[in-house]
Amino acid sequence: MFSSLTFSQENDTISHYSDSAKKVNVAGLVTVGAVTPMALAGVYVYMHHAWWSESSSGFHFDDGKDLKYARNLDKLGHFTASYLASTAFSDILRLTHVPENWALFGGAGLSVLNATIIEIKDGFAPFWGFSVYDEMANVLGAFYPVLQAKVPFFQHIQFRWSYDWNYSYETEYYRYKVAKGSSSEYFFIDDYDRQYFGMTVDWAGLFCKKQPSYKFPYCVDFAIALSGNNLKTLDANKKEELELYVGFDINLTKLFRKKQVGYYICKYLNFYHLPMPALQVAPRGKGYWLLY
Repeated sequence: MFSSLTFSQENDTISHYSDSAKKVNVAGLVTVGAVTPMALAGVYVYMHHAWWSESSSGFHFDDGKDLKYARNLDKLGHFTASYLASTAFSDILRLTHVPENWALFGGAGLSVLNATIIEIKDGFAPFWGFSVYDEMANVLGAFYPVLQAKVPFFQHIQFRWSYDWNYSYETEYYRYKVAKGSSSEYFFIDDYDRQYFGMTVDWAGLFCKKQPSYKFPYCVDFAIALSGNNLKTLDANKKEELELYVGFDINLTKLFRKKQVGYYICKYLNFYHLPMPALQVAPRGKGYWLLY
């Protein structure tokens, strides 16, 4: 149904080289239109169990609780998730041969739609409410791929997410969940002590453009990341903290000399930060040989 594909050297968009490259693949576009609502429904169902299990109320806006939640690390989560969703939706639309601007803005629009449905549902949650700031993060993340396409400099600045999979039932978060009567309900999206939100800078792409990017050290980017500590705790003596890290990131797409299918797969693997050496610089200094 879809034609063969390759990748542009100038950016991360997909280009087609079939005879029908200029014709919209109607069957593919209809398939996307049918599958997308199912994907959105799956996200909605998961969020319903993770976040909205209590009774609902009338629609209302957040009254300020959201700006105190998780020291606002959740805003980075909204941005990164929308950034990923926008990229994926755009690439799917490109496979149906729609014009590039349609793919770019269509992907961003679908990403915003997905996130907005979740935010509207938050508006009916008794404790929370529709968060304007969450929605702003959603929109910024969704349109960041558009900015990258229109202003090539931003292709050298990307965003990552990672998670400390070394989970323990002795963590502050789990004790908090038990105390709140949720001992059997662990949802990683709510455990910000174990999540890392990073930004990477492709220094080689900026300053060493003539060097082979697949060779060391040109395939390694600089990274900065934020996480948290004691963001959900029952111990009044433990202070909520934001943690700042600096380190490195392996850019998997640089390992391919030709931008074909392997590159495309690694483009999405890149959204997850693989363990690399890092240094915690705040609130205290600490080095890690490998950090998520």
